[in-house]
Amino acid sequence: MVVVFGDFCRCVGDQKCRDQDQNRVRDTTRASLEDYISSVGAATTGKLTFMVGGPESEFTAAQELLTCMGANIVYCGQVGTGQAAKICNNMLLAIGMIGTSETMNLGIRLGLDPKLLAKILNMSSGRCWSSDTYNPVPGVMEGVPSANNYTGGFGTTLMAKDLGLAQYTATSTRTPVPMGALAHQLYRMMCARGYGSKDFSSVFQFLREEDGQ
Repeated sequence: MVVVFGDFCRCVGDQKCRDQDQNRVRDTTRASLEDYISSVGAATTGKLTFMVGGPESEFTAAQELLTCMGANIVYCGQVGTGQAAKICNNMLLAIGMIGTSETMNLGIRLGLDPKLLAKILNMSSGRCWSSDTYNPVPGVMEGVPSANNYTGGFGTTLMAKDLGLAQYTATSTRTPVPMGALAHQLYRMMCARGYGSKDFSSVFQFLREEDGQ
């Protein structure tokens, strides 16, 4: 039996916690793995990325099962590394979404059509996932939360939580993450202003309201 866990939030950068979870691995009938998935959107399309931490032999045993649920299965290393990969990805995702939202808002205020601006960004060096796949501006793309009043997707509360984990681990490892810290503060502010249940791309709407648009 291979047990797959998804709740190792304190393990990153916390050796005591990691040791406790290694003990849990030894105490199971066979072994346990931590596994983290990439996104809600990827889940609906069957294109999940699993980031897995734990004994490599048990990853191999579980790989076939995980392949049934996702497109990309990545072994990251010891317990805690799957969570580490997830929070690093989500910190970059939050920073990128804020940057895309600020850029789109500025362009709109300068008189650019948002669809045209998105097209230009996506054929230029500013292109990123938040601009070409998950654009935060209503009316630019179909099938994304911004097209549905920011419902569904990855909640602002969850993003704030992951950014908090990134800040905790950055502090414990003495790693400077100034942009990550600013992103964390912004998403915490959004939660306090009633955006917690909205998709994290609602940062565009938040910025528009802040500037009175």
